[in-house]
Amino acid sequence: MKISNKITTGMVSVVSLAALAAGAAPAGAAPSAAPRAKAAQAESARVVMAPMAASGTCTGWKKAGSVPLKWSKVSDNCGHFGKPGLKMGYTWKVYKGSAICVKVRGFVNGKDKWYDAGCGKSGAIKVPWGNVLAAKEMKVKNAALFNWK
Repeated sequence: MKISNKITTGMVSVVSLAALAAGAAPAGAAPSAAPRAKAAQAESARVVMAPMAASGTCTGWKKAGSVPLKWSKVSDNCGHFGKPGLKMGYTWKVYKGSAICVKVRGFVNGKDKWYDAGCGKSGAIKVPWGNVLAAKEMKVKNAALFNWK
Protein backbone atom coordinates (compact mmCIF):
# COMPACT_ATOMS: atom_id res chain seq x y z
CA MET A 1 0.00 0.00 0.00
CA LYS A 2 1.49 3.31 -1.07
CA ILE A 3 0.93 6.44 0.96
CA SER A 4 1.22 9.67 -0.96
CA ASN A 5 3.86 12.22 -0.02
CA LYS A 6 1.19 14.87 0.78
CA ILE A 7 -0.63 12.58 3.22
CA THR A 8 2.63 11.60 4.92
CA THR A 9 3.71 15.23 5.28
CA GLY A 10 0.28 16.17 6.64
CA MET A 11 0.30 13.34 9.19
CA VAL A 12 3.78 14.30 10.41
CA SER A 13 2.58 17.89 10.85
CA VAL A 14 -0.53 16.80 12.77
CA VAL A 15 1.46 14.47 15.06
CA SER A 16 4.08 17.18 15.68
CA LEU A 17 1.42 19.75 16.51
CA ALA A 18 -0.29 17.33 18.88
CA ALA A 19 2.99 16.60 20.65
CA LEU A 20 3.72 20.31 21.08
CA ALA A 21 0.20 21.00 22.33
CA ALA A 22 0.56 18.20 24.88
CA GLY A 23 3.70 19.81 26.26
CA ALA A 24 6.27 17.41 24.85
CA ALA A 25 9.78 18.83 24.57
CA PRO A 26 11.64 18.80 21.25
CA ALA A 27 14.40 16.21 20.96
CA GLY A 28 17.24 18.72 21.51
CA ALA A 29 15.65 20.55 24.46
CA ALA A 30 17.11 20.49 27.94
CA PRO A 31 15.41 18.00 30.25
CA SER A 32 14.16 20.70 32.63
CA ALA A 33 12.58 22.90 29.91
CA ALA A 34 9.48 20.74 29.41
CA PRO A 35 8.35 20.63 33.06
CA ARG A 36 8.75 24.42 33.39
CA ALA A 37 6.81 25.03 30.18
CA LYS A 38 4.10 22.61 31.26
CA ALA A 39 3.86 24.23 34.70
CA ALA A 40 3.60 27.69 33.14
CA GLN A 41 0.88 26.44 30.80
CA ALA A 42 -1.06 24.89 33.69
CA GLU A 43 -0.72 28.04 35.80
CA SER A 44 -2.01 30.29 33.03
CA ALA A 45 -4.92 27.92 32.37
CA ARG A 46 -5.86 27.95 36.03
CA VAL A 47 -5.92 31.72 36.21
CA VAL A 48 -8.04 32.11 33.08
CA MET A 49 -10.45 29.19 33.47
CA ALA A 50 -11.46 29.15 37.15
CA PRO A 51 -13.25 32.51 37.38
CA MET A 52 -15.02 32.02 34.06
CA ALA A 53 -16.41 28.63 35.03
CA ALA A 54 -17.86 29.86 38.32
CA SER A 55 -19.44 33.03 36.98
CA GLY A 56 -20.79 31.36 33.84
CA THR A 57 -22.70 28.57 35.55
CA CYS A 58 -24.01 30.07 38.79
CA THR A 59 -25.24 33.48 37.72
CA GLY A 60 -27.65 34.75 35.11
CA TRP A 61 -30.45 33.06 33.23
CA LYS A 62 -30.59 29.28 32.74
CA LYS A 63 -32.51 27.47 30.00
CA ALA A 64 -34.88 24.62 30.88
CA GLY A 65 -37.82 22.67 29.56
CA SER A 66 -40.83 20.88 30.97
CA VAL A 67 -43.22 18.18 29.82
CA PRO A 68 -47.05 18.19 29.86
CA LEU A 69 -49.08 16.60 32.68
CA LYS A 70 -46.03 15.88 34.84
CA TRP A 71 -43.95 17.87 37.33
CA SER A 72 -40.41 18.38 36.01
CA LYS A 73 -37.65 19.41 38.42
CA VAL A 74 -34.87 21.84 37.45
CA SER A 75 -31.86 22.79 39.57
CA ASP A 76 -29.07 25.31 39.11
CA ASN A 77 -26.63 22.91 40.84
CA CYS A 78 -24.95 25.81 42.66
CA GLY A 79 -24.56 26.24 46.39
CA HIS A 80 -26.32 29.37 47.66
CA PHE A 81 -25.24 30.46 51.13
CA GLY A 82 -27.99 31.71 53.35
CA LYS A 83 -28.26 33.57 56.64
CA PRO A 84 -31.07 34.00 59.13
CA GLY A 85 -33.92 35.98 57.56
CA LEU A 86 -32.64 35.71 53.96
CA LYS A 87 -35.22 35.41 51.16
CA MET A 88 -34.17 33.79 47.87
CA GLY A 89 -35.61 35.11 44.62
CA TYR A 90 -36.79 33.06 41.63
CA THR A 91 -37.81 34.44 38.22
CA TRP A 92 -38.98 32.64 35.07
CA LYS A 93 -40.04 33.54 31.52
CA VAL A 94 -41.52 31.13 28.95
CA TYR A 95 -40.12 31.70 25.47
CA LYS A 96 -41.81 28.77 23.69
CA GLY A 97 -44.89 26.84 24.72
CA SER A 98 -47.79 27.32 27.07
CA ALA A 99 -48.04 28.88 30.50
CA ILE A 100 -46.35 26.83 33.22
CA CYS A 101 -47.26 26.13 36.82
CA VAL A 102 -44.32 26.58 39.18
CA LYS A 103 -43.32 25.48 42.68
CA VAL A 104 -40.03 26.69 44.18
CA ARG A 105 -37.85 25.37 46.96
CA GLY A 106 -37.26 27.34 50.14
CA PHE A 107 -36.25 26.53 53.71
CA VAL A 108 -37.88 26.95 57.11
CA ASN A 109 -35.77 26.19 60.19
CA GLY A 110 -33.26 24.28 58.02
CA LYS A 111 -35.89 22.02 56.41
CA ASP A 112 -36.84 22.36 52.76
CA LYS A 113 -40.37 23.39 51.85
CA TRP A 114 -41.99 23.78 48.41
CA TYR A 115 -43.84 27.05 47.78
CA ASP A 116 -46.54 27.44 45.12
CA ALA A 117 -45.47 30.29 42.81
CA GLY A 118 -48.56 30.16 40.57
CA CYS A 119 -49.07 29.66 36.84
CA GLY A 120 -48.27 31.89 33.89
CA LYS A 121 -45.83 32.68 31.08
CA SER A 122 -43.65 34.68 33.47
CA GLY A 123 -43.37 35.33 37.16
CA ALA A 124 -41.21 36.01 40.18
CA ILE A 125 -41.30 35.09 43.85
CA LYS A 126 -39.14 35.40 46.97
CA VAL A 127 -39.18 32.59 49.52
CA PRO A 128 -37.54 32.09 52.93
CA TRP A 129 -34.05 30.60 52.61
CA GLY A 130 -32.60 30.91 56.08
CA ASN A 131 -29.22 29.72 57.28
CA VAL A 132 -28.59 26.91 54.76
CA LEU A 133 -26.31 26.10 51.84
CA ALA A 134 -28.33 24.61 48.99
CA ALA A 135 -29.09 24.70 45.26
CA LYS A 136 -32.10 26.55 43.88
CA GLU A 137 -34.74 24.17 42.51
CA MET A 138 -38.07 24.56 40.77
CA LYS A 139 -40.84 22.10 39.90
CA VAL A 140 -42.59 22.96 36.65
CA LYS A 141 -45.73 21.54 35.00
CA ASN A 142 -46.92 21.94 31.35
CA ALA A 143 -45.03 21.82 28.06
CA ALA A 144 -42.71 24.79 27.61
CA LEU A 145 -39.19 26.00 27.09
CA PHE A 146 -38.27 28.72 29.57
CA ASN A 147 -35.49 30.75 31.13
CA TRP A 148 -35.15 30.98 34.88
CA LYS A 149 -32.91 32.32 37.60
